[in-house]
Amino acid sequence: MSEALPDMVKNASNKEVKAVPNGHLQVTKGQKTRLDKVRTLLNDGKEQQKKEKGFFANLFSSEEGDQHCKAMAGLIKEANSVMKEDMTPEVKDAAIIAAAQKVEHYEISSYGTAKAFAMQLGLKDVAQLLDTTLNEEYASDDSLTILAVSKVNLQAEGGGKQTRKISGNETEAPVVKKTPAKKTSSSKTSTGTRTKSTAKRKTAAKLK
Repeated sequence: MSEALPDMVKNASNKEVKAVPNGHLQVTKGQKTRLDKVRTLLNDGKEQQKKEKGFFANLFSSEEGDQHCKAMAGLIKEANSVMKEDMTPEVKDAAIIAAAQKVEHYEISSYGTAKAFAMQLGLKDVAQLLDTTLNEEYASDDSLTILAVSKVNLQAEGGGKQTRKISGNETEAPVVKKTPAKKTSSSKTSTGTRTKSTAKRKTAAKLK
């Protein structure tokens, strides 16, 4: 993901969209360092991996090579494919956020599960490291959601002008044209009432 983020930033036109992944790139590098500490705590070196099989033995490697994740590779491939589509800059910004959030949700699921396993096994130091990373992923996902809902998605739909106020962020509100309510004609109602009253009086006079 560290290698893919710069390409996503390069394709963005909105300054705020550029800023979010760019800032998260530095966070991701810190997360990688944190994972190296987890690896050390688990004492799961290459030689040990060759001797053992199972989930934890293969936590940091796969058939494709050391530290390779098929799911992340698939998400990055999908994002790159989307970037090649013919779309306006505003729509591309929305697409970048959508691709980035797919990655965030996968990371949240992965780190959350790993943390739960670590807690179950009594690996408190590992769980604490994973919890720090998990909170960073939640914060990043929240930032992307606010940016998408308050501005980018609306701009993609309305040609780059519409924005909305979300969570205290002041933005330019979209102009919504209201259809005026239909007025009920009071003259028809009163006329009808007068006509009925006159008819009643004439009927009463004939009976007399």
